[in-house]
Amino acid sequence: MSNWINVPEDFISIDTPACTGCGCCLTICGGDVFEIKGGKAVAANVDKCLECGTCEVVCPAGAITFNIPAGGTGIVYECG
Repeated sequence: MSNWINVPEDFISIDTPACTGCGCCLTICGGDVFEIKGGKAVAANVDKCLECGTCEVVCPAGAITFNIPAGGTGIVYECG
């Protein structure tokens, strides 16, 4: 089980002019964070982010920047 604690700042940034709309971020994202709107990727569901950073790695255009949210925010995994 996990919980989401609101992150006050943007931790996923998309350089819209650089985005080609290829959809690689949609394919790789296990949290279903991204959508294509107007031919460009948008981080439409950041509250579903698993904070893996794979979106930044897989983007062939280098249009995504991912920064780990501050401690105590974002996804909180619970064990047990």
